[in-house]
Amino acid sequence: MSGPNTSGSAVAGDPAESDVAKFNDVVGRILTAIWGDNYHSGYWESEHDTSSNEIAQWRMNDLMVKKLGVTAGQRVLDAGCGVGAPAFQLAETTGASVVGVTITRSHVDGFIERAQQRGLTHLVSAELIDVLDMPYADDSFDASWVCESFINIERPSGMKAIARVLKPGGRLVFSDLLAPERGVSDSDEARTDMLDTMEMAELPSRAQITQWLTDAGFVDIEMQDITPHVRLTADRMAAGAKKSYDAMVAELGPDAAEILDQLMTSIDFDYVIVSANLKGAKA
Repeated sequence: MSGPNTSGSAVAGDPAESDVAKFNDVVGRILTAIWGDNYHSGYWESEHDTSSNEIAQWRMNDLMVKKLGVTAGQRVLDAGCGVGAPAFQLAETTGASVVGVTITRSHVDGFIERAQQRGLTHLVSAELIDVLDMPYADDSFDASWVCESFINIERPSGMKAIARVLKPGGRLVFSDLLAPERGVSDSDEARTDMLDTMEMAELPSRAQITQWLTDAGFVDIEMQDITPHVRLTADRMAAGAKKSYDAMVAELGPDAAEILDQLMTSIDFDYVIVSANLKGAKA
């Protein structure tokens, strides 16, 4: 999971050499070990739901697939694709083709390897590309989704970059962590430590998300708050981090220790699934 310039686009040359890309490489290795290939929160039906992490992660992907509403033959941009688990589920469920982009070289390699293992290379691909500097032509994709990766992408610019490559009327669906519209239990110091360590920008408000989407040309904006359904994620990740702490630090060094320490704590946030459509005609 992951300050400003989180796409790494300010770094000249290879985006994989940015600090954020290197950070994401370490985070990805940790998440693969303690959480699996879905680098995002799970969805539990209730606080009493004892479903496995894998089932909860599958449910989250399924919710977003249904919100996206694509069909076979359509082309989807997966911005910040990780090692591909959500993209694979999207392709397998709908028959749509998925192009994943990420600035983390190990994620591209992992995506391609896993796609080959699942026999999905005819439907999915991954490229080492900065979302804020995509080489694709205007109107290249029918839809796009972003599975929590806006915590790693400068949101206003990222939304505009995605809008450029979407066809008129194209759909965008993303999951995101927002500033809570309620009292919080954590301290300002704890929140600052979390955001700094995890390379995250300040969590936006609902009003900011709506304004940024509107500025990028999106309409029909909807937000579904599923905060209660993701709360078990923090507890499950903390347990995994504690169990694997020594092995991960031995393998990856002190940077891993800082990340694992944060995964064993938590801050208050709201969790939303946002959907919007690009207006029918571009300016």
